[in-house]
Amino acid sequence: MPYLEKLGFHLAGYGCMTCIGNSGDLDEPVAEAIQNSNVIASAVLSGNRNFEGRVNPHTAANYLASPMLVVAYAIAGRVNIDFDTEPLGVANG
Repeated sequence: MPYLEKLGFHLAGYGCMTCIGNSGDLDEPVAEAIQNSNVIASAVLSGNRNFEGRVNPHTAANYLASPMLVVAYAIAGRVNIDFDTEPLGVANG
């Protein structure tokens, strides 16, 4: 966890705590931007079911992935990334 914590990741809960919508509210400016525009907000989760609003009522496009891919998408900050051609980072040395 120390390396992930340096990137801003922290343990929020176990099991169904976050995947049933208990991940908390979005910041109000973000929620308003989603509601007032044509943005389709998305989430990537490692749960076992997928449907609109699963993570948050404002996330219409939710994708299932392995836990490692969930973290990779979070680091990327978007779901329309091609990991084969767009690396998340480059090692030094």
